[in-house]
Amino acid sequence: MGLRQDFRFEYESTAQVHEFLRALSGVAKVEDRGEFFLFTQQSGSEFSFDCEVLPFGLRTNRAGEYFLFLGQFVEALIGEFGAVEVEDV
Repeated sequence: MGLRQDFRFEYESTAQVHEFLRALSGVAKVEDRGEFFLFTQQSGSEFSFDCEVLPFGLRTNRAGEYFLFLGQFVEALIGEFGAVEVEDV
């Protein structure tokens, strides 16, 4: 795939993270596979944005024209969970 990064943040339960990821369906198509979520474009430029729920937060892997989605994702993530640390993997 493309760029791989970890988004580290504190959360109370995996259910809370799953709910957050499902709520992003307003900005991208979301495929819920349990601990793994796949986001793709609703329209416009093609991208894929994978999220794996892990004890520290999310491991992401993305490719294509994901930049608009990434901005919305980060803003929503900070709004929901507060401080977020991003690390290249």
